[in-house]
Amino acid sequence: MENNKSDIIEIFSIATMHILSTKGIKQNAIAKKLNIGPTTLNNYIKGRRQGSEATRRRIADQLGWNYEKLLELGQWILRGGSPEQFYPPFVNSTKQELSESISDATSSSKLSGTKTNRPGYAIPQNTANFISVPKFAAQLPVDQGSFPDTDLVESDMMFHKNFLMKYGNPDQMALFEVIGNSMKPFLYNGDVVLVNLSKNNITDIVDGKAYAFRENHTVKVKRLSLQGTALIVTSENSLLYPPYIVDTGNFSMIGEVLWVGHEVN
Repeated sequence: MENNKSDIIEIFSIATMHILSTKGIKQNAIAKKLNIGPTTLNNYIKGRRQGSEATRRRIADQLGWNYEKLLELGQWILRGGSPEQFYPPFVNSTKQELSESISDATSSSKLSGTKTNRPGYAIPQNTANFISVPKFAAQLPVDQGSFPDTDLVESDMMFHKNFLMKYGNPDQMALFEVIGNSMKPFLYNGDVVLVNLSKNNITDIVDGKAYAFRENHTVKVKRLSLQGTALIVTSENSLLYPPYIVDTGNFSMIGEVLWVGHEVN
């Protein structure tokens, strides 16, 4: 049976994203070792860029995995199996056996209308319903500070595509960690925010929503509102950080904050 390259790309993506998320491996460290750009590596991992088998093998090697075993892990997850219960079924898989197994895994995932419930782990049967959003190394200050111009990607988070597409093009969305406390209790130091980078014009502002923006040479995350021609900047903690009117001549939008995530202490 002939290999279906798109199936292999999907299975490779599922396995690598699982390994990265559970082992805490940084994508930018892998990219540096492979001498490729972090964005390029992220596209390989998310299946947006196919690349060659040799490239996928190099990525697997940096993850500490044999390439064939990594694909078997991806098949296992795609079938609904718990990664914690994965034991490689093919000790010496031939290319034909691997191809047939990949075909079986992708066919069963597409035809099955039910979930396989396994204790301790939940995996979506149809991974096409989920989109991976990159979390960049750059941090967003909620008070004021610099915003490094970098495309280094630290990790990824999965969101249901229906959620993302409500707000626009998922390719124009990114995750950042915020620093500072002026937006408590809406945002806490260390929270992760999902930002819609396509909402980068003053005309996109919806009164009272939170946005990331540049003011002079600093970056902030605040609530914005338009009152006539005046652009008002408001902090959640308004007693310590009173509202003020920003000079739009020294102002540029980064994007709208769509979602906030934080750890529970």
